[in-house]
Amino acid sequence: MRARIVALVTASALAAAVAVVAVASTSASGLPSYAKGYAKWQRINKKPFTSTGPLSNAHSGVKNVYASKKKVGKRYPNGTVIVKTIQPRGRKGAPFQVAVMRKVGGNWRYIEYQLAGSRYGVLAQGALCQNCHAAARANDYVFTKR
Repeated sequence: MRARIVALVTASALAAAVAVVAVASTSASGLPSYAKGYAKWQRINKKPFTSTGPLSNAHSGVKNVYASKKKVGKRYPNGTVIVKTIQPRGRKGAPFQVAVMRKVGGNWRYIEYQLAGSRYGVLAQGALCQNCHAAARANDYVFTKR
């Protein structure tokens, strides 16, 4: 019983620490500060695109994908941030959804945001995103190819 309580307290403390880091590192828009200026990064799709097929529902709309760093060989280096903007057809203004991948310690961390008013809020993250991106393993888990 004591071991379970210690495990619960440890897990709660870790979750609180992660939440504090996430809040502390967001910009005024609600997006992570490490994604700031993404629209000026290299766009890795030749032109805006829409998805078709089994994965199209995950991010339906017109998309552009930006990378903070170039691939080294077949992989992106640690510290790379990939940002995908998603906009319903005909909608103007800030992207309705923004999906962000950040490579830390050789692993990708995923989080997707949706615009609510003038700020972005978390829509999905973690294992949900990771499970789908496993299908793009040959391209370092990034669906968009350059």
